[in-house]
Amino acid sequence: MSNSPLLPGPTIAATRPLKAQVGGHAGIETTEDDSLLIKPALPREIEFYQRIAAAGDHDELSKLRNWTPKFLGVLKLEGQLKDSNAVGDGNMEIVPVHGNIVPEDKERLVLENVAYGFVKPCILDVKLGTVLYDQDAPPEKQARMIKVAHNTTSGETGVRFTGFQVYGNDSSEPILTPKSYGRSIKKEQLPDVTEMFFPVSSAPYPSPPNSTETSDSDVSKPQSGLPAILLHCVLTTLQDDLEELKATIANIEMRMVGGSILIVYEGDWERAWKTLSMPSGTATTEEEEEEDDDDDDEVEVEIDENGQLVLESIPDEAIEEEEEHQALLCSLSLIDFAHTRLIDGAGPDEGVLKGIQTMINLLRQRKDKIAAMLPTCDA
Repeated sequence: MSNSPLLPGPTIAATRPLKAQVGGHAGIETTEDDSLLIKPALPREIEFYQRIAAAGDHDELSKLRNWTPKFLGVLKLEGQLKDSNAVGDGNMEIVPVHGNIVPEDKERLVLENVAYGFVKPCILDVKLGTVLYDQDAPPEKQARMIKVAHNTTSGETGVRFTGFQVYGNDSSEPILTPKSYGRSIKKEQLPDVTEMFFPVSSAPYPSPPNSTETSDSDVSKPQSGLPAILLHCVLTTLQDDLEELKATIANIEMRMVGGSILIVYEGDWERAWKTLSMPSGTATTEEEEEEDDDDDDEVEVEIDENGQLVLESIPDEAIEEEEEHQALLCSLSLIDFAHTRLIDGAGPDEGVLKGIQTMINLLRQRKDKIAAMLPTCDA
């Protein structure tokens, strides 16, 4: 995209290839600050995002806004903003200048980068559904995709793990697992792959930052995987999110071919602890984090008989809500709608619902194993 001073009006800032792309097709770019994604898109995917953005509060489709990346608009590769006042309302459009004709395949979606704000984003792309071909696909492609579904976990479970990346607390670079691995595994291996994406640290059981029990051999010790207490919180949150997403999808009449769930969780121990100990809805900046290091307030943590985290107290200081991007422990998004159709009278996509239930079961199994590692309260 151009940032040339010769173009009148506002332009989009320079972009670069997305570094943390674990699935999907190549060509996704991000803005220099990583806050936005610029994704090549077919007309049907653009239309789907536009329909979600335009859906009224009583339309079931509006509930997908809770589960899809924020849609900021559509642009061309080069040009100027058609209406600079439209930025942020889903109607942003970049139009060609000097009479140039921009091909249709140059259209791009501008979306929120859901991994933005994570220090060490552990990212998993899970392909949903038992049907992997669009109804418009030629017969030879349909036959090929039926075979793919049969030979992978998609046909039987409704999910296929594509690529993923996981950070260790002792490394600035993630461990990458390519898409080819997900095609090679069998149904009985899915729990093992789930464990690979949600590793637990072998370090001594840690205390949260600012606790009087923290020692050099505790949280500060570099280790791969999250401490059990943090991982249990991640899995609990994601399982609840999947249950809610399933209830939403069950009320929408659509066929979602090639769509995915994108899971992101924080692999940095210090940021994850701070996120847990913050009041809901607050945000952090680097300056605030430095101030927190000098704060005398303590965060008291207890584990109940069910292995759930109990925060006994949190700092009382009010933190401005309209600061930088909100820090998250984890997030779950529904993505990739190039072959999604809304079909009145068709009912929900049972293959997609099956895949979501498979993920719920896998996370529940992993959470139960992690719960067994947590200390219990004294009787």
